[in-house]
Amino acid sequence: MQELRDLIGWLRQRLRGEHSVRACILTVEAAGPDSYLLLLGEAQASLSHDPPRVKARLDAAELALIRAERGADFDPADLVNRVVEVRLRTSLRQRFGRGAGVQAKLMSLLSLGQIPLEAELERERTLQRLRLEGARFGPYSWVDSEDLHHIALVVSEHGEARRDVEHVLQPLEAAGLLRIHRISASFEGAGAERSLAEALARVTSLHAEHGLSATLVCRGGGPVEAFRPLNAYAVAHAATADRLPNLIVGLGHAGTPRTALDAVAARSEPTPTAAAMLVRHLVERTGIRAERALAALDAAIEEDLGAAGRIVLARATTAFDAALQDLVTGAEARLRQLDRAVEQTLMLGLSVAVGGIARKEPGANSVEVGPPGDTDDDALLSEALVLVIATDTGCLVTSAQDLSAGLPLLLQFPDGAVPVRVEPLSSTTH
Repeated sequence: MQELRDLIGWLRQRLRGEHSVRACILTVEAAGPDSYLLLLGEAQASLSHDPPRVKARLDAAELALIRAERGADFDPADLVNRVVEVRLRTSLRQRFGRGAGVQAKLMSLLSLGQIPLEAELERERTLQRLRLEGARFGPYSWVDSEDLHHIALVVSEHGEARRDVEHVLQPLEAAGLLRIHRISASFEGAGAERSLAEALARVTSLHAEHGLSATLVCRGGGPVEAFRPLNAYAVAHAATADRLPNLIVGLGHAGTPRTALDAVAARSEPTPTAAAMLVRHLVERTGIRAERALAALDAAIEEDLGAAGRIVLARATTAFDAALQDLVTGAEARLRQLDRAVEQTLMLGLSVAVGGIARKEPGANSVEVGPPGDTDDDALLSEALVLVIATDTGCLVTSAQDLSAGLPLLLQFPDGAVPVRVEPLSSTTH
C-alpha cells in the first residue's frame, strides 16, 4: 500500500516527457504576446461520440523557432483545420478543485498537411443537384415567426456542442418561453450520413405535429474529414426549406470550411454557441414585439374609452339641457295657466261684486258705481277674493262642475290659506 502523494509522484514521472503525435488543430486562441493555446483533436474522423481533446501551449520562444524554419510570416491561425505532426512536452499538473490533469507544450512543428479538396468538390456537387431539382434553401428561405416557441435541436448526445447550446437555451426553456425537442445524431463515422438523414426526417415529423418555429443543427470542431457527412446529398436534401422550417446551423468553429448544410441553412453561424444565441435573440425580439403590441393595445383601449366617455358625456349634457328646457317650458306653461286662472277668478269675483251692488230695491235711487277701489264695497270685495286650488294637482278650480266629492282643496285668502274637502250634499226629508 502506498500513499497518494507517492502515486501522484509516480504518475508525474510517467507523464513527463516529449512525444511526437499526429493530430488536427481545431482552434487557435491568443494567450498573450506571441503566445497561443492550441486545441488538438484526432487527425481522422472516428466513431466516438466524445473524441479526445488536448490543449497545448505555444510560447514565443518555440514560435520563433517555427518562424525561423517556415518563414517570418507564419501565422498560427493558419493551422486551424490542418492535420499536423507536432512534438509535445507533457507533464502532470494540479488543477484547483478539479484534481490532476495533463498539460502540454508544443515544442516544434514537424509537418503540416494540406486542406483536402474532396470535401469542397462534394459540397459543390450536392448544391448543384439541389438547384437542378428546384429545391428551396439558403437565407431567402427564412420566415419570421411571430411566436418562436417549438424548437428542434439535432446534436450529438455527448460532447461540448450540446453543452454549449443547452447553456444558452435552458434558461429560456425553464421560463416556459421555449419548448426544445432534442434529437440525437452521429456526426462522424461510417454511419453518420444515415444517422443525420434519419434525425432530419424525425424533425420533419415533429414539424407536422407541432409546427416548429426553427431547427438547430450543431456540432463541435474537428478535422475537415469529419464534416464530410454534412456535404452528402441525402443530408442536404433532407434539410431543405420544404422539409425543415428555418434551419439554423452552428458547425465546428470560426475556421471550419463551409459545408453543403451551411449553404442549405436559412442561417449559418460559426459555432454552436452563436447558433444558440441567435435563437435567444429571436425569442427576445418576439418578447419585445409582444410588449409593443400590448402597449399599443393599451393606448388604443385608452383612446377608445376616452372617446366613448366624451361621447357619453356629450349625450348626457345634451339630455340634461333638454330635460331642463322641458322643465322650464312646463313651468312657464303652468305659470301662464295660473295667471289665466287668477285673472278669470278676479274677473268673476269682480263681476259678482258689481252685480250685487247694481241690484237695488225697485224705485230706489240709482247708485253711481265708480271704478274699483273708490267705495267700501270694493275694499270688501278685495278682502273677500279667494283662490280655490286643488291640492292633488296644484291647479286652480274655476268652476263648480270641476269639483267632486272628496276632492281636497286649498282656499287662499288674502290673509292666509285654509284646507277644505268637498262633501256630498245630503238632502233631509221631513
